[in-house]
Amino acid sequence: MALIFYDTETTGKQTFYDQILQFAAIKTDADLNELDRFEIRCRLSPYCVPAPGAMRVTGINLAKLTDPSLPSQYDMAMAIREKLLEWSPSAFIGYNSIRFDETLLRQTFYKSLLPLYLTNTNGNNRADVMRMVQAASLYEPEALTPADDGSGRTSFKLEFVAPANGFNHVAAHDAMGDVEATVHLARLLADRAPDVWSSFMRFGSTAAVTAFAEETSVFSFSDFYTGRPYSWHVTLIGRNASYGTELYVFNLEVDPEDLDGMADYDLAARVDIRPKPVRRLRGNSCPMIMPAEDAPEISGSAGLPLQELERRAAYLADHPNLRERLIAAFESLQEPYPVSPYVEGQIYDGFFNADQSKLDAFHATPWEQRVPIVHSFSDERLRELGLRLIHAERPDVLDKATCAKLDIALAERLTGKAGEVPWLTLHKAIEQIETLIVAASVDQITFLEEHRRYLTSRLEQFSRLLGQPPAI
Repeated sequence: MALIFYDTETTGKQTFYDQILQFAAIKTDADLNELDRFEIRCRLSPYCVPAPGAMRVTGINLAKLTDPSLPSQYDMAMAIREKLLEWSPSAFIGYNSIRFDETLLRQTFYKSLLPLYLTNTNGNNRADVMRMVQAASLYEPEALTPADDGSGRTSFKLEFVAPANGFNHVAAHDAMGDVEATVHLARLLADRAPDVWSSFMRFGSTAAVTAFAEETSVFSFSDFYTGRPYSWHVTLIGRNASYGTELYVFNLEVDPEDLDGMADYDLAARVDIRPKPVRRLRGNSCPMIMPAEDAPEISGSAGLPLQELERRAAYLADHPNLRERLIAAFESLQEPYPVSPYVEGQIYDGFFNADQSKLDAFHATPWEQRVPIVHSFSDERLRELGLRLIHAERPDVLDKATCAKLDIALAERLTGKAGEVPWLTLHKAIEQIETLIVAASVDQITFLEEHRRYLTSRLEQFSRLLGQPPAI
């Protein structure tokens, strides 16, 4: 299978509300020999406010941000999808891509009325080199040189890990430069930490993870929280009935016999006390799983003989009622997933199967004929996103009343007139850039002041539209 390494540069870190400005990818064969590469940039969407800190890091100046010759976000989404489908089926690999870049890529497709799940359907699967680097630090610690963030603390950020391991990362925070750094690290991992590399290549799909967990009575499961590593010997006890990609595993540091006689109330209390007996293993998020004998020394059950771990796993296998009670106790402590009032946050609130033929027609139809298709969507999310998309791309095809209504909605969105919102507003961005300017070096002042003038002019424009003073 081919491998596709990719990266994005964005307007900020809010994956539901920011946008991709640059996308880059390199296709390799299974031996990591480059076969092809692809890169595209787009201009700023009218629905997005760029975060000043992100612009300073990436160095994207105002001319590049607003260049009318660049594709729109929609045109970029169409081009990315066409290229990735051409390269499929493949393994899609990034650096911290599972938690960041892929979420933004899905949002880009979502806002463009395109299918979301390109990277993990139709024979494609996924991996994440940052998680490989973290796993190598536990399972094969001699493979890579640990990276220092400059303050004496270990860092797994690409900008530190790549140079620490021999990559001349002069183009850090450029999408193609970061893809090249990611490929470099992947080659080192494949050569120096082959067990870690092969594990992540094997477990790039939920089906493969689930099959391994079902077939292996005891295995090692590790993860990182706030930069700190944790590891456990575990056994599978069940699946999340609502989210089939989530598995529940039991931490074999705890003897299940000690829990069997507890009342339900006491069991629920015990599940929340360290060492926590039940862990959540997300099968679709490149979990760090390895054979039991390869568990790192930090594993809480590392001092227990494998025979005892196998005995505890067998006890759970023979007591289905205890497994069910443990899962019920664990789930009783979980906060329900919050329902978002905003369309961006509703991305996973159901599939669009009923509207799929209309979505296909939308993309195949001239802009002048797309408005009736949008109004015919049965899913309210698609109607809202569709009108917003047409407003951003071709407002001239909307009737005057609808266009004026969307103009007002956009102004209220970006000025924050609706109140406290989760996305970056112009007021907040101007406050942030003022803070940056105070602490900026001489060579950054011009860059930041240019962005401030742009943000201020947009705020003045929208304030006039709303008939209110800009209150800068």
